[in-house]
Amino acid sequence: MPASVDTLIAARDAAFASFTQGFRLVDLSAALGPDSVIWPGAPALSFTDAVSHEGGGYHARVVTTFEHAGTHFDAPEHFVPGGADTAGIGIDELVVPAVVIDIRDKAAADPNAVVEVDDLEAFEAAHGPIRPGTAVLIDSGWAARSTDALAYTGSETTEDLRFPGFGLDAARALVEKGVVGLGVDTLGIDPGDRPDFPVHREVTHPAGLWHLENLVNVDRLPASGAVIAVGVPRIVGGTGFPTRVFAFVPKDSGSVSRD
Repeated sequence: MPASVDTLIAARDAAFASFTQGFRLVDLSAALGPDSVIWPGAPALSFTDAVSHEGGGYHARVVTTFEHAGTHFDAPEHFVPGGADTAGIGIDELVVPAVVIDIRDKAAADPNAVVEVDDLEAFEAAHGPIRPGTAVLIDSGWAARSTDALAYTGSETTEDLRFPGFGLDAARALVEKGVVGLGVDTLGIDPGDRPDFPVHREVTHPAGLWHLENLVNVDRLPASGAVIAVGVPRIVGGTGFPTRVFAFVPKDSGSVSRD
């Protein structure tokens, strides 16, 4: 299960205390608009002028969006009836330390590559333990494809999708470690060749973890030491929502290197 609130606060405080030389900000969210890649078959975004500058003295629109469009948040309720919705997740669960698992080489060789237990072990050998209250992000290099819908998804339909994600065993191991959430620079936490969503359905959402999908700029984060802030709106019953995600990165982390 995810870490307790006290553990989350302690982990965040320790991370911020390490920013002795200050921090820089990294935006992990893509702009949401008509050209955003969304899940094949999901309803398209629409924007309708409700009030115009000329008619009402100000401009306002009605925006209709799928809850899981663009850079977005998955609440446990997405796959677990009665799970936490976006209104029920406290802010202490949304500003947390983050680590980045680099699977760029694996993803270049296999579009459905997954984070495996071996990857977690290699990460911890190089960077130290993945601690309770952490968010675990993937850098697969996939965000570079996001301007080409077919390259990003692998298919125009839900058949034969191709993109990296988390493997079941690695997800189980991370739940055991007490992490609070997972994030990917791809269309989904489960890889494209698992349309049955086993990580969502069987492991992470039942354990109370949240997800972030379609992140960008993960390659600008260090392997460890950053803190992410997840600005998901508090919508009653929300299964997820397009979300502004950004990271505090210590200035003394230098250029990103995960070799």
